[in-house]
Amino acid sequence: MNYRKIPQSVADKLKPLEAYVYLVLASKSDFETNESNVNEDTLAKAANLRRETISTHINRFAKAGIIKKITERRKGDSGAFLFNHYCLYTDNYSLISMDLLKEPIKRELIGFLAQLKLRCYNFTNLCQYSVRELADTLVYSKSTVDRYLKEADDLGYIKRDDKGIWLLNNQLFIIDKKSEYEIVKEFYPETLTDEEIANHKISSSPLRW
Repeated sequence: MNYRKIPQSVADKLKPLEAYVYLVLASKSDFETNESNVNEDTLAKAANLRRETISTHINRFAKAGIIKKITERRKGDSGAFLFNHYCLYTDNYSLISMDLLKEPIKRELIGFLAQLKLRCYNFTNLCQYSVRELADTLVYSKSTVDRYLKEADDLGYIKRDDKGIWLLNNQLFIIDKKSEYEIVKEFYPETLTDEEIANHKISSSPLRW
């Protein structure tokens, strides 16, 4: 599976670059167990960051209770070395495709988009927070939220209307459990045709711009 369960704490406690690094770590974890034995050099290469920066972020995740880090001392052919094992918690998660890491945008925006997904209603890609309310739930300023929203809007990752902020790519920001029909019926009932209502299926929706 190319998606992972990303917990709400990634939005509650991290800044955008930290959220990006968390996604890189998640991409190197086992889909079933949410555990990883990846080393920091591999993470640094994948994130295009210095190893020391990765180490700082990993320790921050552990201190914040987002992951559990277990360090063991092991012996190899060239002597003793430290081995890290990570357990990623998945309480109150949203599903995000790891293909998000391949998007041709800056790392901080990737982290922000993941956090925006975590602020959406369950089973939707709709966030109904105002910019002020969104900033109040994150660990950075309203002006920073404004800047990232503008960048995401300009690049076509979100659309804003009187309902709120919509994430536009359902392949990256995965909607689970509720069907697309149920979501559109809840938020855009006026757009459904009689045929779509009868069949409980839709051919197009506000979720696919």
